[in-house]
Amino acid sequence: MKDGTVRFNPGVLNPDIVRAAGPIDPQVGIVFFRGSEDNQAEAAMVSFPLHLDTTGGTLYAADYPYYLEQSLREKHGEQLVLLFGTGTCGDINHIDVTRKERLKTDYIGRTLAATVNASMECLKMVAQPVLAVRSKVIEVPLQKYGPEKVAWARKNIKKVGTSELSFLEQVEAYKILAIQMRQSSTIPLEVQVFRLSRDVAVVGLPGEVFVDLGLAIKKASPFATTLVIELCQDAPGYIPTKKAFAEGSYETVNSRVAPGGGEIMAEAAIGLLKELG
Repeated sequence: MKDGTVRFNPGVLNPDIVRAAGPIDPQVGIVFFRGSEDNQAEAAMVSFPLHLDTTGGTLYAADYPYYLEQSLREKHGEQLVLLFGTGTCGDINHIDVTRKERLKTDYIGRTLAATVNASMECLKMVAQPVLAVRSKVIEVPLQKYGPEKVAWARKNIKKVGTSELSFLEQVEAYKILAIQMRQSSTIPLEVQVFRLSRDVAVVGLPGEVFVDLGLAIKKASPFATTLVIELCQDAPGYIPTKKAFAEGSYETVNSRVAPGGGEIMAEAAIGLLKELG
């Protein structure tokens, strides 16, 4: 923003917006699985870094992956099963504040399907899978709060959901007590890597991971194609970068891990990829 701060959802067409706080990851990860007899596509694994919150409201919804699957079935048959994995989009906003019109859920899903279908001819056949799996649980430091801050959170937790406490203070109060309930100075994060072939690997990370961490994993991966999927195994809140912690905003207030935890997790993923590469 013009005042030097970083803000989430600063308002559509807000004149105080200077630029986006960081990069996006425009890549769509695609793996098709075909039947051995008729060579028909049986399933598609697709990964894209965008929040599954474009429908809005408080009801459960399949969001844009529903339209992605339906569109793919129109081309490849009703038997197709979509395995959708959300890419690292912890800090990727699904609301474009630079334009008045919001992107529609069905438009996003169908656009992704068009991208997948257009890429079909470029996909390389994996004639001989080379399957392997590695998993590692790392202990990442949690944020620390003194007695006064914990007492403040316990006092104000009753105000969550009211107008008596600002939104970010509500988030912070809930986060502090969630950390206290763990009764530990660290949090276990399981990192997984699946090797499908000598050229293709899939990484599974817990939490809502910032895009820079996913980009770093892809860049360091020895595999030509690496799908990085967040919210695997656990949902311990946001996993920001050190840079983001220094800048502040909603995601860092909501995060449980201490600064540097995301980088530790990314290094663990890179290490597992290199073991299998």
